Amino acid sequence: MDLRTMSDALDAAGRKLSPSGISKLENGDRRVDVDDLTVIAYLLRTSPAALLTPPDEQTTLTGVPETYLPEEIEKWARGELVLTSHGLLAYWQQEWVQNLNRIQYFESALRHGSPNQASHDDYKKRLADLKERQRLIRERGVQIDPTGRVFDAADYLDRFGPAE
Repeated sequence: MDLRTMSDALDAAGRKLSPSGISKLENGDRRVDVDDLTVIAYLLRTSPAALLTPPDEQTTLTGVPETYLPEEIEKWARGELVLTSHGLLAYWQQEWVQNLNRIQYFESALRHGSPNQASHDDYKKRLADLKERQRLIRERGVQIDPTGRVFDAADYLDRFGPAE
């Protein structure tokens, strides 16, 4: 969307912002307030969180330590993760349990046979991807809590495990 079209759309939505004002936003010469962010996200058919989340190739945000993974930053920007040791532990515990469940599902499906070769090959690829994810979770888990609480996930299971 060009600057004039965006300016006209903002005006129609009740938020006046000149083309030069929009240009200043794009160049980082003007800060975006919450009202601007909300209406711009609406006009671009996306969410404010999507506009706040860094692009895939960018791994850091100004003011946020570089110690966080892009996945953590994305979840944080979407309100799905709190960047504290407790929040990170809970997130990675959940990811560990879900990943183990998925691995077990695909290993079981492969043991019992797939309906056709294409499914079998797809399941093997998914299983390989899940095992790579398991490796990433293991590395991050050790960084977050060297005692291994991420991997026994007792805290997670106490909070979210099946009710007996």
